[in-house]
This record gives sequence, C-alpha cells and structure tokens, in this order.
Amino acid sequence: GGGAGLALGLPAWPQVDFAKFGPVETQPMSRIKKISGPALHRNWVHIPHITQNDEADITELEAFRKSMADEAQKQGVKLTPLALIMKAVVAALRNHPEFNASIAPTGDALILKRYYHIGVAVDTPGGLVVPVIRDVDQKGVLQLARELGEISARARDGKLGPTDMQGGTFSISSLGGIGGTHFTPIINAPEIAILGVSKSAMK
Repeated sequence: GGGAGLALGLPAWPQVDFAKFGPVETQPMSRIKKISGPALHRNWVHIPHITQNDEADITELEAFRKSMADEAQKQGVKLTPLALIMKAVVAALRNHPEFNASIAPTGDALILKRYYHIGVAVDTPGGLVVPVIRDVDQKGVLQLARELGEISARARDGKLGPTDMQGGTFSISSLGGIGGTHFTPIINAPEIAILGVSKSAMK
C-alpha cells in the first residue's frame, strides 16, 4: 500500500473512488491473503529475482509414472508428476548445495542445509499456502505422493498447523493446472531459489 511506497521513495498510491465510474462490491480478504500479500511483496522487493526458463523432456518420466500406476492405485494414492519432480529437485540440490541454503542474518555467509524439506505451493479457497514435505531425499515416490495428497487436502480444508509450513529449504510452485508456458514464481524467504513448473505438453 501507500506506506511501503513511501519507504521506497515512490509516489503515494492513487486514492480513487471507484464507485464514481460504475457499480462496485467490496470483498474482505481472507486471513491468509492478508498475511501472504505483504510477505510476498517483501520477498519480491528484497530478493533479486532472476528467472531462467527451460524445457525438460519428460517422456521417460511419464513412462515411469505410468509403470507405477497400478502399484499406486493398490496403495490408494494418486502418483502425480509432482512427486517425481520433488525427487529430481533433491538430486539437483545435492549437485548444487548453494541452492539448498539461506543467507546468514549477517549477510556475509551461506548456511548450507544438509536436509531436504521441500515446500509445495498449494492454492486454497482462502489463498496461497506452502506446506512442507520433510526429508524428501529419504522417501520413495509413492510415500511422497501419499503425503502430497494428505497435506494438500489439509491445506484446502484450512487445517494446516504452523509447523506444517516451517523448515522448508526449497519450494516448488506448479501452475500446470492453469496452463501457460513459463512464469516467475516469488522466492519463499528465507529460501534463496524456487522452481516454477508449467503445464506439460506434447512436442
């Protein structure tokens, strides 16, 4: 709002009576949106966001996922690409540990984490939340699929506790559900990077 603008030396936000121009309706924001809005804005302003776009051939990944479908069904879980992407992310973070890190409060050192707790952005009726799946490196894809299903359902029902959203080392934001080709997700501070996944397509 206006206050943040003044701190950055920006002109004040325009004050407009929108009802002068036509009918309007005022909807109060949910508690989550009230909290996440300022946090996302802080992250966007304080963290330099550099976006690298690329495509990945997931032919073999999809074949593997389909080969696991019967076993997943037997166990009563839905094996989505996200569980497999989480395992791929951990492999990448092991090769590039500086991305599984936070900047020390003093600003002169990196704190490299030797654990892999992956946050997954979930869109809920109340707003965006990022529950964390712990120790992704130590879990199989079907277990991850089960935990993803459970934590997403709890998120949508508004039943996440504070500890469910703490301790993440890296996050994944998937917009496959709405389509599109590329996007810039906002880094989830105090993490220092995020993966944005768009819709898969045949090429």
